[in-house]
Amino acid sequence: MEEDMGAAPSSTTSRRHFLDLLLGASILGWLASIAYPVIRYLKPLPQTGPTGPTRLTRDETAKLEQNRFVIVPVSGQRVIVLQTPDQQLFAFSAKCTHEGCTVTYQPGQSVLWCPCHDGRFDMNGRVLSGPPPQPLAKYEARRQPDGGIVISEQRA
Repeated sequence: MEEDMGAAPSSTTSRRHFLDLLLGASILGWLASIAYPVIRYLKPLPQTGPTGPTRLTRDETAKLEQNRFVIVPVSGQRVIVLQTPDQQLFAFSAKCTHEGCTVTYQPGQSVLWCPCHDGRFDMNGRVLSGPPPQPLAKYEARRQPDGGIVISEQRA
C-alpha cells in the first residue's frame, strides 16, 4: 500500500508539468500572434514582381482596342492604360488617391471614375470632382514600331 501512495505524487507532478507546458505554449503562441503583425508593419516585405518597362500582351492590347482602357500590373502596381479615339495613349496609376479603390475609364465622358466615392479625374489625371486629394500618378505609355505598347514604370 505504501508503494501506491508513492506513485500518486508522481502522476500529479507529471499532470502539473503537462499543464505548465500547455500554458507556456499558449502564452508563447499568443505573444507571437501579437508580435508578428507589429513586425510586418514596421518592416514590410519587399515587393516582388518584374521591374522595368512592361509590354502589353496580345490579349491586353485587344482589350485596349475594344474597351479603350485596360488595367495592367507594372512593377507590382495597378496601371490603367487609356487609348483615345485618335489613338493617343495615356497611362496612370489605377489606384485612387482617396482610399485606394481601382479607377475605371468612362469613354463617353472622357473621365476616369472612382466608384467608391464618385471621384472623377480628367485625361491628365487631375481631380475634377469628389474627395480625392491628389491627382493620379502618371506613367509613360509608348507605341512601338511593331505595334506593341510599352508602359514604363518611370512616372512621366
